[in-house]
Amino acid sequence: MGKTSCKITAVLILISMLLFAACSPSDSDPSKGSTEESSATRATKKIEKITPPDKGCEIRFPDRDVYDYTMDLKFDPAGQTIGGHVKFDFFNDSEDVWNELCMRDYPSLFDDMNAYALRVKDSGGITRIENIVDSRTGGVDFERDPGDKSVIWIKLGKALAPGEHTTLTYDFLALIPSNPDRFGLAGGIYNITNFYPILAEYVDGSWSHEPYFNIGECFYSEVANYHVTIEAPEGFVFATTGEEISSVKTGGKETFKFEAPFVRDFVFSASEFFEKKTEDMNGVKVNLFFSKDKPAEPDMTGVTDKCFQVADSSLKAYGEAFGKYPYGELDIILSPLKVSGMEYPNLVLVANEVCHDHVMVFEPFDQLENCLCHEIGHQWFMGIVGSNSGAEPWLDESVTSYTELVYYEYLGGKVFDDHIQGYRTEDRDLKQIDRDKEREDGILEENISPYLDIPYSKFPTDAYYTAYIYDTGKAFCYQMEEACGREEFHGALRAYVQRYAFRNADTGDFLRVLFGCVGQDNEKLNGLVGNMLRTQP
Repeated sequence: MGKTSCKITAVLILISMLLFAACSPSDSDPSKGSTEESSATRATKKIEKITPPDKGCEIRFPDRDVYDYTMDLKFDPAGQTIGGHVKFDFFNDSEDVWNELCMRDYPSLFDDMNAYALRVKDSGGITRIENIVDSRTGGVDFERDPGDKSVIWIKLGKALAPGEHTTLTYDFLALIPSNPDRFGLAGGIYNITNFYPILAEYVDGSWSHEPYFNIGECFYSEVANYHVTIEAPEGFVFATTGEEISSVKTGGKETFKFEAPFVRDFVFSASEFFEKKTEDMNGVKVNLFFSKDKPAEPDMTGVTDKCFQVADSSLKAYGEAFGKYPYGELDIILSPLKVSGMEYPNLVLVANEVCHDHVMVFEPFDQLENCLCHEIGHQWFMGIVGSNSGAEPWLDESVTSYTELVYYEYLGGKVFDDHIQGYRTEDRDLKQIDRDKEREDGILEENISPYLDIPYSKFPTDAYYTAYIYDTGKAFCYQMEEACGREEFHGALRAYVQRYAFRNADTGDFLRVLFGCVGQDNEKLNGLVGNMLRTQP
């Protein structure tokens, strides 16, 4: 997800530097060892040697079984609803018996908004979920978690054994808020994201259901194949995850069919006012959508040119560094948004606010460029390699913020010189923090951790989270590149992507691949990682 405003880059650098100098690990947490302990522990563990893939390698879809969602949906813009029938084929991919399932229903978190209450008085805005049927036993009941209305617990009539397959069918109806956000209606554009009940992740013996937050990515799901039919009033244009297979018009309605293989979610944006422009970029169809009724600029030529230039350079830079984009399409939607941008599989949202040539730091449209290259970077780090962004947001947002520097390095010249300021070791030496001395001097606070691999909930404020995860994390990743060397670090990232493509990874997975590729005797890297991460490989 993009930062709250793309115009605060320099401020974020200053804030994150001050925050890093004013925080400390909690002595009560035994998982947070000292830098010296971390380095020593790592040096004594044998890590598998890994040979990195070549630059520009292919990222291939796996041949293993994955989950499968078949959705027959109706989009009703007049009533501001989205709903339909879902057939969910899945299996127990853990080593534990499942007696219950946990699903997430994010639209119900918007139930207090006036738009909901005015339109569906009998539901109070809570998503209607009905007719849940387990193919093995028949109808099953569910209840909402009393502490989080987006968490749904389904009690299975028969336990699901490890490796066992079943099919769950259900109907739902969710309401779309009048809200310029990643889920909502604004300016005639409907952003329909995280809109259907989706299975949560089962990890280490329990279901993961971290609270929703709006400041960054907070969704955590398994890769699945999606087969989606959407009925809508005739005249709407759709931008979606995956690719359009067909459309049929009848009786004032149009029915679209979409296929989206090996993605973590299915989302769409729709509008009667969309203008669509398309360019082919080395086999990837890049589609740009913006409102003809309320465009970001009266003349959109400069905006569209910049969007296609950034998309082309991003796909080339990231394809070389991390492996080629494996999907056939990438959609870019310019829309009213509260934040600068938001990422989803095969689709990114960019705020109209950053699409003006005067919204700049160094040159016209550079904040549009920074935002868009960041959101496209998420196609690798969230889309291809997933992670629990509520529990370890650095693997999502810090690594993706670093992809911005990969993009600018690829462009080179003055544009890279401008954007690298504040992230190099010479600007901000993250491994030279004498915590004991600063604690004695009263600089450090005991109840705040400076480690990056902590949950969103551990950050005292959203401003702290934004500065530390987006900005300090960006510096951390670039300084790992400095410690390893550019080619070696990019090789390790390619190995990470190859190993965990279309799976979920954690910080330990990342470190095992990193040290497996570059070795364990790099003192600069050991000190940097030991100082910034509490996790050990």
